[in-house]
Amino acid sequence: MPQQIPTATKLVDLFSLKDKVIVITGASGPRGMGIEAARGCAEMGANIVITYSTRKDGADKNAKDLQDTYGVKVRSHYLDISHFDNCQKLVDDVVKEFGHIDGFIANAGATADGGVIDASSADWDKVIQVDLNGTAYCAKAVGPLFKKQGHGSFVITSSMSGHIANFPQEQTSYNVAKAGCIHMARSLANEWRDFARVNSISPGYINTGLSDFIAKDTQNLWYSMVPMGRPGDARELKAAYVYLLSDASSYTTGADIVIDGGYVCR
Repeated sequence: MPQQIPTATKLVDLFSLKDKVIVITGASGPRGMGIEAARGCAEMGANIVITYSTRKDGADKNAKDLQDTYGVKVRSHYLDISHFDNCQKLVDDVVKEFGHIDGFIANAGATADGGVIDASSADWDKVIQVDLNGTAYCAKAVGPLFKKQGHGSFVITSSMSGHIANFPQEQTSYNVAKAGCIHMARSLANEWRDFARVNSISPGYINTGLSDFIAKDTQNLWYSMVPMGRPGDARELKAAYVYLLSDASSYTTGADIVIDGGYVCR
């Protein structure tokens, strides 16, 4: 059965997430893409569940700040996405407390610090397990719920690295995983066509603090290849997440939104 056209006609209503429940993995940092996506959703009225793997204190602080600032219900939840049982428990626990899940942002991931030759096979396995398999596990856990509900939006945080090979750093495992995430979104959009929408977002170099340890010369080389000449701020992504989760994107599925300052157009 085709998914229905929204009844709302005003943009303010189409973008509203009021009373919806949104799960966002990997949102324990103070200025990352996950927490900015959570802020955007909370601004639009959604109740939020954010997850953490190692930074419980950070996730708990973020949850309290979101709840105090936006007046919505927010919870933090442990999740190691590299194990399917953890993903299923997350979905079960959220449904038990909130009753439903309307949107899920698969944002948690791991970076690579070496190429195929220099890095170990274990390094390769970790990146693929977290970034690719972990995203699939999240989809497998929430997909049946979306099917039962007859609605849902699944958004994958991919990367421009799924479109290009970064230079000068070697990170083949990460590039391959993110390319897989983009095609996973397209494939799931077809698989779930009767009951849910699936899309991905491919950020470029975003200033989240995770690259602060990289030599300035290398960072300057990165930004010299960005037409806009600078890294992005995580706040510049939150509107895209809100769009894909809301009824404003009711005819958008299988899409990948590249937000990279123009990097991949060169």
